[in-house]
Amino acid sequence: MTPLSRRFVDRDGVRLSYQVAGGGDRALVLMAGYGRSGSSWIPWLERVGALPFRVVLVDHRGTGESGRSLRPYTLAALADDAAAVVRDAGGDAAAIAVGESMGGMVAQHLALRHPREVAGLVLSASSARGDGVSPAFLRSLPLTVAAAISKDVRVWARCDHLLVHAKGQAHELLSPLRQIQRTEPYSRLNSLLQAAAMSVHRTAGRLGEVRVPVEVIVGARDRVLSPRSSRVLAEALPHARLTVLADTGHAIPFERPMELWKAVMRVHDQLT
Repeated sequence: MTPLSRRFVDRDGVRLSYQVAGGGDRALVLMAGYGRSGSSWIPWLERVGALPFRVVLVDHRGTGESGRSLRPYTLAALADDAAAVVRDAGGDAAAIAVGESMGGMVAQHLALRHPREVAGLVLSASSARGDGVSPAFLRSLPLTVAAAISKDVRVWARCDHLLVHAKGQAHELLSPLRQIQRTEPYSRLNSLLQAAAMSVHRTAGRLGEVRVPVEVIVGARDRVLSPRSSRVLAEALPHARLTVLADTGHAIPFERPMELWKAVMRVHDQLT
């Protein structure tokens, strides 16, 4: 993998951090899920190898090296952050935005609020609503709440079985993620702010405005967000293609990395 360099840009009084690697006019902007920084995409990049893009890893405010916000914010605000990063990262062509879970929700707002910055979308295990959780997730709610407010990676690891379908492989597949999280700062307040922002996420009524190619990809055994949420997304987006992966859970970049790569390249092929 091409070495990543870290850069910073200020928006709305918050110093935002991102990492960039590679060249080319088109950026591949990667946005992480709940509580995670852009570095959580590094294991996926290492698995899929070289990509024909300038890769940009976004640290949502309050994660990674980005500054913290002490007041509530929305996912639309995180999308505005991402747009500032895209513009700062440079390049003449609009970006392909890839979002996993909450990152996919942010990507929807990015396409709606900053259409000139977005040439295509890949939405992995995401939703047009923040309350589209699965029954399995609701049953495990005490554990997930404990993980959200804990700084102990061992507690987070107890949620691994929710993220990966393959029995007995969850800890192995997610070990690279947990290793990254051990080295990064963690904010309980930011976890609560992200959870509040997701709770009011609603885009279904506006997704018809998105006119770029979209790949929606979901695991049929997703135990966090109901797979039906991705079907609703694909139906609401005019130029969307839905891929349902059998025997796959929520953490598609870790469990089925090449399937996500194929989705990215299908968008790329439509733009060339």
